[in-house]
Amino acid sequence: MLIAGLFLLGSALVRYKVIERIERSTRGPILLGLSFAVGLAAALWVRDSMRAVGTTTYLTSMSSLADLLLVGVYVCGLLALLRTPLRPVLRFVLAPLGRMALTHYLGATLLVLAAARVLGLPIGESLTAAYWTAGVILAAQWLFSALWLRRHRQGPLEWLWRWATWGHRPSVS
Repeated sequence: MLIAGLFLLGSALVRYKVIERIERSTRGPILLGLSFAVGLAAALWVRDSMRAVGTTTYLTSMSSLADLLLVGVYVCGLLALLRTPLRPVLRFVLAPLGRMALTHYLGATLLVLAAARVLGLPIGESLTAAYWTAGVILAAQWLFSALWLRRHRQGPLEWLWRWATWGHRPSVS
C-alpha cells in the first residue's frame, strides 16, 4: 500500500505542478527540506523512545516514516544544489543515470544479489560492504549509461517498456 500511495502522491505532485514550482525555486526546496529534517528528527526520537521502552508494535512503521523523510531531505538538498553553479556537474553525472533508471534499478538488484551470493559479500551485515558495493555498481552503471546513450536515445529496458506500453516498436536510436 505504501508504494501505491507514493506513486499516487508523485502523480498528484506532477499533475498539480508542485514539482515544477519547487524546482524553479531555491527557497522552496530549502524550506521543505528543513521541514522534512524536523519530521525526521521527531520520527527518530519516537522510534528510539519506542525501542527504549520495549514497544515494537509500530517500530517498523516509524522506521519506514523516518526513511521516507530522509529521502525527502536528500531530494530537497539535491534540488537546492541544482540552483547553484554545481548544476552542470550534477547534470553531467545524474542525467545518464536518470535516462536509464529502469535499466539501472533492475540491473542493480541483480548485481547486488550476485555480489552477495556469488562473491559472498556481506552486504546485509556490513554497512562498509554495502556502501562499497553500491559505489562500485553506481560507477559501473554511470559508465555504461554514458557509453550506451552515445548511440541510443534510451536504455534497453526503457525501450522494451515503451514497446510494451505503446503497442508498437519504438526507434532504437
